[in-house]
Amino acid sequence: MYCACSVVEGREVDEEFQVYVSLRAWRLGRKNELEIEPYKICQNRTLCELIRRRRNDDEFAKGKEVNEIESDLLSVWGIGPSKATAGGFGWEMLDILNTPENENYLMLSRNNDEAEDKK
Repeated sequence: MYCACSVVEGREVDEEFQVYVSLRAWRLGRKNELEIEPYKICQNRTLCELIRRRRNDDEFAKGKEVNEIESDLLSVWGIGPSKATAGGFGWEMLDILNTPENENYLMLSRNNDEAEDKK
């Protein structure tokens, strides 16, 4: 299932979808560990917005002081104080975004858009 962030002007954004898949896999694992519904961890919209924010700004919630990262996380729909606090689900999602594989996918997505803009 594609999330809203996986389609831009009628074209699939496969790189972003791969990141979305990895975040959903993380959420499924946490759901099973905690024995709760996945939407109680975060909704799909939150995953999509987090991906899009990092895709559009490589420095979003990355390489900053803890309070700045928490502030960035709080600006994402569906992330409140408990998820944004160090050790919360927001930080776990950032760990997934920060894997070399996902950073590469997001870089490719940015580069594809830059190439499209030059056409």
